[in-house]
Amino acid sequence: METSQITRVRVWSRWLRLSHWAITLAVTGLLFSGWLSSAAPALETGTQDLHFLCSALLIPALLLRFYLLFFGRGTDHITDCEPNAHRLRQAAEVLRFYLTLGRAPLPKWFAHNPLWGPLYLLLFLFLTLSVASGLMLQKEIVFFANISLHDLHHISYLFVATFVPLHILAVFSHDANSSGSDISGMISGHRTFPVEQPNQTGAVDTQTITVDELLKTLNK
Repeated sequence: METSQITRVRVWSRWLRLSHWAITLAVTGLLFSGWLSSAAPALETGTQDLHFLCSALLIPALLLRFYLLFFGRGTDHITDCEPNAHRLRQAAEVLRFYLTLGRAPLPKWFAHNPLWGPLYLLLFLFLTLSVASGLMLQKEIVFFANISLHDLHHISYLFVATFVPLHILAVFSHDANSSGSDISGMISGHRTFPVEQPNQTGAVDTQTITVDELLKTLNK
């Protein structure tokens, strides 16, 4: 017989959470000001100020995230987003969960979602292209290597504007259909995991396991 225990584990570092919410705030302001600038040209001056202010927040936040990707440890590092055979199988299960509108079960994962991990890296790429093209456009550089920077900036905007609502819907669906506490985890840094342990005769009700044992359970 097996008993289930809820274990709370620190998954996200303080610096990763700081970069995440700073990027979130900056991108929200950039998307809103970019849309408002096109929808209401009369407000262009005010929206440009907001756009520049949000850009000033995005640049250091993005630089921090890149530093963590290449020089951070654990879940901060890029290797936690890279696919491998195990994560690809899990990514297929996550995709099946979406296609069945939540009827298929979600797999267990420790930190980055196995399907969205590589997409986060793609998001960082488009954010970088958006920042670079925006800075050059500000200096009135319209083309770079025969590439229209206006088009590049707009394509980056479209990708980010599509990614953000899909990401929000996905996180809410994960939080509602699993016990991983995805939303609060990005606030506190901790996620919760149900861990099944053999029920031993004479053992106390609460059992203690190490993080290594937890990771082995999650990789099954």
